[in-house]
Amino acid sequence: MTHRLFRMYFTNRELEELAMNNVYAHRVADYSSCKNPGDFFICDPDPNEGMTRRLSFLCPCGCGDLCGIKVRNDGKNVDGAWGWNGNEDKPTTTPSIAINGNHWHGYLTDGVFRSC
Repeated sequence: MTHRLFRMYFTNRELEELAMNNVYAHRVADYSSCKNPGDFFICDPDPNEGMTRRLSFLCPCGCGDLCGIKVRNDGKNVDGAWGWNGNEDKPTTTPSIAINGNHWHGYLTDGVFRSC
């Protein structure tokens, strides 16, 4: 899914500046509650996926795209999933997150998206 509300409110220059700043992750209930860059929700585990869950978030750059990664709460980054500390309020994932190649690249550490 793509959600492009922010392109209506920010100029390209403002989007670039936003992408260079730290964005605080804010946990919300679900997709319909995502309003700001960094808003995220964690889907319930899929019984067929073992220990993996999906962490979905609005792109930290401010473009409004809904992005997501598979995470494992045992901290291991295996089976195509990122390691995750299991903290649902201030998540940390490893390794870094790259969205659509060079669109946005950075880290989610202690609940803060930090651009590279």
